[in-house]
Amino acid sequence: MTLRTYVIRRLIVLIPTFFLISIIIFVLIHLAPGDPLSAMFGPRVIPPEVREQITKKMGLDKPLPVQYLVWLSQILRGDLGYSYLSKRPVIEMIAVRIPSTLELMLLAEIAAVTTAIVLGVIAAVKEYSLVDAACSLGALIGYSTPNFWMALLLILVFAFWLGWFPAVGMHADIKFDTPFEALFDHLHHLVLPAFVLAFGWTAYLFRLVRSSMLEVLRQDYITTARAKGVKERVVIYKHALRNALLPVVTYEGYSIGFMLGGAVVIEEVFNWLGLGNFMVQIARTRDYPALMGLSTIIALMVLIANLCADIAYAIVDPRIRYE
Repeated sequence: MTLRTYVIRRLIVLIPTFFLISIIIFVLIHLAPGDPLSAMFGPRVIPPEVREQITKKMGLDKPLPVQYLVWLSQILRGDLGYSYLSKRPVIEMIAVRIPSTLELMLLAEIAAVTTAIVLGVIAAVKEYSLVDAACSLGALIGYSTPNFWMALLLILVFAFWLGWFPAVGMHADIKFDTPFEALFDHLHHLVLPAFVLAFGWTAYLFRLVRSSMLEVLRQDYITTARAKGVKERVVIYKHALRNALLPVVTYEGYSIGFMLGGAVVIEEVFNWLGLGNFMVQIARTRDYPALMGLSTIIALMVLIANLCADIAYAIVDPRIRYE
């Protein structure tokens, strides 16, 4: 099977997957407790005729299958609808916040991959050593620690006790003299949320790299290379690491979902104005168009990331195309 055929098959699989995800998104959001009218008006008593008029205007009086088909037709046209509360296009509200989340995710991803590969290789090469035990213990802590608890702990220690980093926000509420000062302040605010977001993913990737490296180091061709007198550094970094990183390529596609899921909590804790913080706000107000639009965008991002990971894996390991 050629790479082109493999990519086409993967693209075809995405179509029914997307439609199934859209059904799940629509059903779960509409089955959740509460409704937009209760969130909009709170405990105030609304006359029945007014409630009926607003319900009809929002299209909530139609059967759920009809509402789904109307919403799906809008999605296929690239229209995510208008927010019930702000009356603004949902696509514009999302577009404003995407850069903040992508910035946070990109920094966390780079830090997680780099740290996991370095520590994973060292732990595998020095198996059962004190370094391996310390790294494995740290990975266990990172894998099992809730990110919201880690975020609050870091705020307490590094923001309140030591005062090294700001507690919340994306920038200080002051006027900066130069753009470089503004950039430095923004990066200063970015450190803690990026560290928390990267911590759990680093632990997961570390375990993956370590186990993959240990498996590769036990292969016959590694033993043969060592028997031929090849330098240990060449054996580790040229022969073993290249093959050990193949599973990491696949799991990098999953990192989008992992990062976005963590960003919902982390952005709310650090008041980082991204997609996660936006998700919490619209969930509280039961803003159906905004909720369904943002969920659809996130689902598409995850699907595209998984597709890219599959293609990358097929390029670096052609055997996957024939499975």
